[in-house]
Amino acid sequence: MVSQVTHENKLNKLQRIMIRYAEQKKKPLPNGSGHILPDGWSEDFKWVLTLERKLELSAQDKRRANQLYRDYLGWV
Repeated sequence: MVSQVTHENKLNKLQRIMIRYAEQKKKPLPNGSGHILPDGWSEDFKWVLTLERKLELSAQDKRRANQLYRDYLGWV
């Protein structure tokens, strides 16, 4: 159970970092009706959201999540 809580906490932290990144990097549309998110961010964020439903992460999932964490945290 402890690893499950840690797993969820780490994913929540990654999501918060990614949201903060998108908030800072978004670009307004010329007509002012919305924003454009950074390239690739939406796909990465959707992938992170799918990890929440998994009970255990594979080694490949962990490596990709760690890489995303470094990519998005490196900016913040």
